[in-house]
Amino acid sequence: MPRPSQVSQRRAQLIRALAQVMAQQGYEAASIREIAQAAGLAPGLVHHYFPDKEALLVALTEDLGAQWLTRLDEAEGLAPEARLRRLISLHLSVDEARPDELGCWLQIIAEAARRPSVGAVWAGVVLSLRSRLVVALTALAEARGRTLDVEAGAAALLALIYGGLTLGATAGGPPGYAATAAWALVEGLLAAAPSADSPSQAAG
Repeated sequence: MPRPSQVSQRRAQLIRALAQVMAQQGYEAASIREIAQAAGLAPGLVHHYFPDKEALLVALTEDLGAQWLTRLDEAEGLAPEARLRRLISLHLSVDEARPDELGCWLQIIAEAARRPSVGAVWAGVVLSLRSRLVVALTALAEARGRTLDVEAGAAALLALIYGGLTLGATAGGPPGYAATAAWALVEGLLAAAPSADSPSQAAG
């Protein structure tokens, strides 16, 4: 049996290899042989570390999700507006930290709708992302003295962000438009929200 450290190393190699191959040609077209070749391993060794290609995709989703959440947590400690702006910026720059990352996320989203094992991990990542936006929106609304439905606001913001990413990866768009639109959405929600000390709020 391979040593534990070797198992972790080989698994990491294969996860990176899947990301590379999948971003270039998609999940369905990525063969075990191509993944093994990108990892510098013999094809027969792949099944020593993952039972099948779907299990490898699940591991990649977990790996990307953990890295992504770590980067988002870098915004903690910032002032409310700066924090939310940073979260939006990080969401819309997923392709900067790792060239293959955006392509992988788009493939993962597509596969999550068809594969429950992938969908469960993806749902967990989305909930974690949304919870960070909820916290940031809550802090900003309090700083602005507004009463905001932060759950709905975070969901709308995520929809805009991921729509912008998908459009940017497939059809393009003016540089920076998604970040501008996302912040305009935030400002619009806050402007429409009642004041925290309005008579109707105080009466309730």
